[in-house]
Amino acid sequence: MSANHLTPEQHALISRYREKWQHIGLSTERINQQHAKDAVRAIYTVLRLNEPEIIIVDSPNAAFEYIWNLLQVGSHTILGDAIDSSYWSRIYSNLQSELLVRLPVNLQTNLHSLFDNHLAKEYATLLQKHLENQWKQVFSQHLGKGDRNLLKNIFSSCRKPESLIAGGSYFDFCIYGLNYHQFKNKVVILEEFVKNCGWTFFFKNIAIISNHSTTISIDSNNHLHTEDTPAIAFADGYSLYAQHGKTRLERTRQPIDDIGWARFLEKINAVEIDSWEEYRLLRIVKQQINVQTMQFLKATNPNTGEVRVSRVPLRIASAIEAVHWINQRTKPK
Repeated sequence: MSANHLTPEQHALISRYREKWQHIGLSTERINQQHAKDAVRAIYTVLRLNEPEIIIVDSPNAAFEYIWNLLQVGSHTILGDAIDSSYWSRIYSNLQSELLVRLPVNLQTNLHSLFDNHLAKEYATLLQKHLENQWKQVFSQHLGKGDRNLLKNIFSSCRKPESLIAGGSYFDFCIYGLNYHQFKNKVVILEEFVKNCGWTFFFKNIAIISNHSTTISIDSNNHLHTEDTPAIAFADGYSLYAQHGKTRLERTRQPIDDIGWARFLEKINAVEIDSWEEYRLLRIVKQQINVQTMQFLKATNPNTGEVRVSRVPLRIASAIEAVHWINQRTKPK
């Protein structure tokens, strides 16, 4: 049996499910935070893992910034181990395997090519390379030889909704087009994640959900493309420039955005613990927002207005102590 033997109604469902999953997987609408948290909790439940702290940020880059701030103060154990593809396979790969044994080989081959989605692949590939190019320099500079494995470990924790578009639309078609309704509940878990979450970094103790991008621009051949504006942009300003599916590397943004952190601290009304000259020691407490309790030192240059924000340990009780701690860490060895 091949795709040529599908009924006209079944053929029509192919485009329907392709469009459905591309629409939800490449959405530019702001996520519903409650729905996003529920989708992630459902995945942890299926994987038989304890419910994590759930953090929602505006971009994948902001997720890296959050992780980086933990690493800077030696608090990476707060995250816990990465929930990598070996865990994810319990949902995705097992479902694929169970379907494969029920479908004729010729039909499987035909259907996989029909549900392939090059735009989704391009989006995921270019954005990951863009992040890797920025963060590998930061990790290498500060962490030495261990940076490659660490960066790889962070990406291994990341599930990208657009990477599930082709498989999700294929599974959906098999359920409703080929009447494999027994797999419906398993696909619903994937669909809720793709619909309600952006890039999500899964760790044992914390899950970090990125919001959807606010802009995705393509050319007539369905490749990421713009001339002078970002082809992919996020609410916090993080962006990627591309022309006809190829990244324009000259338009890059600094990976650590002090202004972004300063705005974040203001938005959530971080508590001022102490101040000294132009320095303010600020604390985010768990009751204020759904994150771990954290402390930051915010410095505002009185002459230029330039703002710098640094994560500091909770044991530090004064602004001047925080300044000394940061100076000690940044002192050349």
